[in-house]
Amino acid sequence: MEKRFVPAAKGIVVHRGRILLVKRSLDDISGPGDWEFPGGKVEFGETPENALKREISEETGLDVRVYDTAYIGTYFPDEFRQLVIISYFCTSPTDSIILSNEHIDYKWVLVDKLLENICDNIRPIVAENIERIRYFTEAEKNLQRI
Repeated sequence: MEKRFVPAAKGIVVHRGRILLVKRSLDDISGPGDWEFPGGKVEFGETPENALKREISEETGLDVRVYDTAYIGTYFPDEFRQLVIISYFCTSPTDSIILSNEHIDYKWVLVDKLLENICDNIRPIVAENIERIRYFTEAEKNLQRI
C-alpha cells in the first residue's frame, strides 16, 4: 500500500469563552466517535487558512474568523498515513451549529474541560499547548469587539 502524507487544518473555535468540539461519525475510519476540533484536509492549491474556513463551514455551518497558528503537530493513524495538522485559533460570531454527516454531535466546552473531552491521539499536543489555548480563550471576548 502506498504511503500518504496528509496536510490538515483544524480550528480551535471559541465563542463566548467556550471551545467547539465535534464528534466523528461512528463509521469514520480515522477515529469513529472521537471528539476533535473541526476542520480537515488541505486540498491542492488551497492555503491552510482557506481550507480551514471551507471545512468548518461544511462541517458546522459556521463562518469563522481565523487568527494565529495555535500549534502544528503530526501523528500516524496507521502505518501508511502521516497526518500533519496545523491548528489555528478562530472565533465565531454565533454558537448555532448545523452538523454535516461527518459528525454526529457537538459541544462547547470550557478550557478546563478540554483535555478530558478531546480524543486520545491529539490530547498530548493539546496538553502541551493548553496555556496558549487558555490565553486565547480569555482574549476572545476582546477580539469579538474588534
